[in-house]
Amino acid sequence: MERGKLIVDRYELIGRLGRGGMGEVWAARDRVLHREVALKLLDLDGITQSDLTRRFEREAVAAAQIVHPNVAALYDRGIHDNLLFLVMEKVDGQTLTARLQAESPFPLTRAMAIASGICTALEAAHRAQVIHYDIKPHNVILTGDGLVKVIDFGIAGFVQAAFTVARSSQLTPAGTPEFGAPEQFLTERGDERSDLYALGGMLFAMLAGRPPFTGHNSIAVVRRKLDEEAPPLDAFCPGLPPEVTALVAELLERDPDRRPQSAQQVQQRLQALLASCTAAEAPTTAMPPPPRTRLMDVTRREPRPPSPDSWNRASTDETPFTPDALLPRRFTNDLSIEFARIAEGTRLSREAGPSDLVGELTRRGCTEVVVGVYTEQPGPHATPENPVHVSVQVFAFPDAATARDAHGYLGDGGASWRLTMWSARDGGGLAPCPDEVYRSYRWRYSQRVHRYLTVALAYRADLTNDGSIGPWLTAAARRVALSAGPQNHHGA
Repeated sequence: MERGKLIVDRYELIGRLGRGGMGEVWAARDRVLHREVALKLLDLDGITQSDLTRRFEREAVAAAQIVHPNVAALYDRGIHDNLLFLVMEKVDGQTLTARLQAESPFPLTRAMAIASGICTALEAAHRAQVIHYDIKPHNVILTGDGLVKVIDFGIAGFVQAAFTVARSSQLTPAGTPEFGAPEQFLTERGDERSDLYALGGMLFAMLAGRPPFTGHNSIAVVRRKLDEEAPPLDAFCPGLPPEVTALVAELLERDPDRRPQSAQQVQQRLQALLASCTAAEAPTTAMPPPPRTRLMDVTRREPRPPSPDSWNRASTDETPFTPDALLPRRFTNDLSIEFARIAEGTRLSREAGPSDLVGELTRRGCTEVVVGVYTEQPGPHATPENPVHVSVQVFAFPDAATARDAHGYLGDGGASWRLTMWSARDGGGLAPCPDEVYRSYRWRYSQRVHRYLTVALAYRADLTNDGSIGPWLTAAARRVALSAGPQNHHGA
């Protein structure tokens, strides 16, 4: 394949993103919906037998039913020049493989948050009766705003079947030796618990800086995995909470019946552990306040000088918990688009989201939330026919350490996607956004400053699902999140 080639007269190849044993991945332009996508061409030695083609169709249709922020969406599938292809959401970010190579081992809170994001994706997929079969760091992407995205659902199982047919029914394992479950390398295909085994291996790798089993080649790794118990995690990183090492050990049990039996069970334990973990690896010095917005209401006085020490604890912080004290009236984002606050208020934390999320907030001492709604203003760079809206929530916690912990839960863990989104009510005031907004393409940005945590969610007025609007949503959500905080208060 070469740049500029058209796939089924619709997808124009822009540039190769990668090449592997399954084929190639290209950045492509969808000429019908005018958006950039990722297009995976599967190189299966020319296999297009009718039964496999039907299997491919079934796997693709099933994977397309998974609609979740932590899962890269599947848009389309087909055959071009005897090559099967899949069209997926293009996720900008860095693979977990690259991040591990550059930075591992990870701090505990960060590793737990990433594992929670992966597990959330597995929970959604398993509800749709889709098993990944090849959960590994290369199939996890970390976006610029900290979101965890799992890619390639529905592919590994089909590829296994295709190569098995090509090799006269000799079973070809689905899975990567370092992370695949033992049963995947025997005569069993595996099930949901196989994905959980792989999750345990990835959590092990994030904390220990290496996978549980290593060897001089893939066969040696698989042989050790079949013959030996997984090594204890604390042998490589002593001092971890025993609950963490116990969970990893259970996930890495050779017998699937001895592992946790569902992603939901694992997610509940991950969330409880994440909530109890203190970010001991984080700097103890206070973070500087984020930059002020470039556009300020001319009738307002300049903010008082930063007071990091007083903003770190509720007992010393004199900032009123009000929209005017914590949110800018106007801001201009990095695309030179101006936004104005059109609605605001203070709400009880029980209105911030579903009950389990509210429970995590209240357990951390957050009882209220400041809410603001912003909308794009007319200007040379604006899109008045379909303006961008931003729903912003500011949470205050007893101290900076608790705010860091909450950021790990809401931000890195992906729970902020389930926060209530707010809009301006006709006649004034705030109203929860209708369900249609949650099904549209959105972008999130979270920012922690001192004891405050801000989460901004942006979407476009026409509720499009076109991912090409990502840069506009990102610019809006990022700027208002960075602009919120106690530096907006002018004093008495």
